Amino acid sequence: MARRSGKGEPRKPHGSGAEPEEVLRAKYLDYCSARVCDVFMDLEEERVFELARAAEQKKGVAHGVLNFRDVASILVEQLVGDLALPDFETWAEDYRRNPQEYEPYMLGLWKTTVESPATRP
Repeated sequence: MARRSGKGEPRKPHGSGAEPEEVLRAKYLDYCSARVCDVFMDLEEERVFELARAAEQKKGVAHGVLNFRDVASILVEQLVGDLALPDFETWAEDYRRNPQEYEPYMLGLWKTTVESPATRP
């Protein structure tokens, strides 16, 4: 897994060691978003156009009819389907055992979605 961005801060110790589910869900979405971003950024330009054309065909519309937002949304859906992202429960279980394996790949966006001891300085 190539990490494109994010600070990948070291895990801060928490009193009980367990993070609230809200924090874990935010981190899970952050991790999955970062993985999709990495794959998208690694696509060759030609492949992006191939996927865009396939998206148009899937929607049954003529070439050029979909706007950028529609094409990007369909491309992201395709990438998510192609990636072997774990479901939340599987990810959370592994994250609790090995947070150091996941945190370098997070973008840090999770911190803006939750207010918890984990996000306070």
